[in-house]
Amino acid sequence: MDGLINFFALRPLFTFRGLKVVWYLYLFHILIQLYVSFSEISAVLTQKGISWVTWAPNSLPLILGIVAQIAIVRMLLEVAANILLAPRRS
Repeated sequence: MDGLINFFALRPLFTFRGLKVVWYLYLFHILIQLYVSFSEISAVLTQKGISWVTWAPNSLPLILGIVAQIAIVRMLLEVAANILLAPRRS
């Protein structure tokens, strides 16, 4: 119960190993999100009779959004890791 309270109270909860698990879980989520997005887009394109090659340049905003999300989360996790690994002052 304390872990749940600490999580919602924004108290430090994760260890370095926990941050690695969160990072890989986030990457797995992004891959699933990307797969679902492209499968939905390809289904709509085939219904409309549009070629995938014709639409390919329009996928740039989707890919840039995912790269930006990964960069932001990675940066936040590195900051959290630096805080966790820094020597504690009394």
